[in-house]
Amino acid sequence: MAAAADKAYEVLKQRVIGGAYAPGAQLKEEHIARELEISRTPVRVALKRLVEDGLATADPNRGVRVAEWTEVDIEETFDLRGMLEAHAADLAARRGGEALAERLDALNEQMARAITKGGAALPERLQQINSLFHRAVLDGSGSPRLRGMLEGLIDMPIVICSHYISTLQDKQQSLQHHRDLAAAVRAGDGELARQVMQLHLRVAAHRFKRQRLALSTATPSKVKP
Repeated sequence: MAAAADKAYEVLKQRVIGGAYAPGAQLKEEHIARELEISRTPVRVALKRLVEDGLATADPNRGVRVAEWTEVDIEETFDLRGMLEAHAADLAARRGGEALAERLDALNEQMARAITKGGAALPERLQQINSLFHRAVLDGSGSPRLRGMLEGLIDMPIVICSHYISTLQDKQQSLQHHRDLAAAVRAGDGELARQVMQLHLRVAAHRFKRQRLALSTATPSKVKP
């Protein structure tokens, strides 16, 4: 049952992330179980995990529904991050010094090792390291106001999702952006850090839209118990 639940979760997660289900659409156990050719119990477990991940919501009166993330929400999230985190990167490069550069280098090495190792746990591991990296930049900015505005954006479910649909090439490109940012911090070049962060997040936005489109047009998968 655990294996079927895991596979059902992966199928449903990919569909939600890829936009195959409309925001607010109800995810019915019976329908999904029949479509995936498994029993309702692993589907129920998979739906619970989607709720825990913030990809779906559960209400006694409305059932389990896809979290209402529209294309506009996604666009706005990346736009806000691009503006605010670019400013945070600028400040961090001017204020963080060698200590921040070393912290970012260490996180980049962790990311590189994780990518080399690969495995099923890679997306979750990359999300953890990525969150620490961006929070280190934010802390390095020395701006409590920026921290208050950005903390909720860095780990939003739609941002976390991007790690589950990126290719190996995407992951390596993202790592290179992180390394470039660490180099800008070490050089104390605020303008360069700003430009690198803007590029990093703009590429991430385009990448996420591309992968969502590919997933939304893919043939639905079935799960064998």
